[in-house]
Amino acid sequence: MDILSIPGEMLDALEEGVSILDTRFRVLEMNTTMHQWYAHRKFRPGEKCYKMYHGRSTPCTFCPTRNALRERRVATGIVPYHGPQREIQGWQRLIVFPLCDGNGKIVGAIEYVEDITKEKVLEAEVEKLRVTERLLKGQVALLGELLEKEKEEKRHQEEERRRLFAAGIRPLLSLLREALSSEIQRMLLDTLEKALDSLCGGEDTSQAPSLTPREWEVARLLAQGLTSKEIAEVLSISKKAVDFHRGNIRKKLGIQKTKESLFAALQRSR
Repeated sequence: MDILSIPGEMLDALEEGVSILDTRFRVLEMNTTMHQWYAHRKFRPGEKCYKMYHGRSTPCTFCPTRNALRERRVATGIVPYHGPQREIQGWQRLIVFPLCDGNGKIVGAIEYVEDITKEKVLEAEVEKLRVTERLLKGQVALLGELLEKEKEEKRHQEEERRRLFAAGIRPLLSLLREALSSEIQRMLLDTLEKALDSLCGGEDTSQAPSLTPREWEVARLLAQGLTSKEIAEVLSISKKAVDFHRGNIRKKLGIQKTKESLFAALQRSR
């Protein structure tokens, strides 16, 4: 039996699509699966595969069969599945095997065709989810950075209000002390000054304030040996925000002008 004359009934042993082509890209035979896929085009033996399957008048630029015949080896490729109006309705994976006669001459090819439409759809959905995930991560990091800036700004504003309050009230209290003659009045004034010191952080307002909750989180992770990038991932903030907090922590520890590493300073202060 001629290798190119395999009857379609024998090809039906395979569930996927199978077709036999000669070296001029003419479809000589195909199995039932291919007939079902291309029921919208009446199969005529000898019709060019690019016309039969893709409605083209010239060979496809993405043709794996051409590569298999030219290079005398198995070739694979992803091709579109075209509907009646040449619209793309799905995707197929072609595995093409060159066929040789008894003398080793290439006489045609057998195409094994898989419907991978669902696979391609899933791949597209996964890629969409990955893009969405990247966007959400970026938005979370940005929101975290903005929130940290807002907290820092509020803290500075609160410190400034306390400083201005203390700077305005203390001179008045000093004047009031000079005017008071009663010991009881001076005791009440002492109580008021202590309350003011507690509210404003004492008279020495130039002292560095305590760490903010976020700075404590960053300091704790730094003390564990994590890098800025790793801390940013743990706290879902940007690396820029982490570096900002590191700078604040160095200032508050009084090592901003030294060569001592922040990690060493945190270990020392534990």
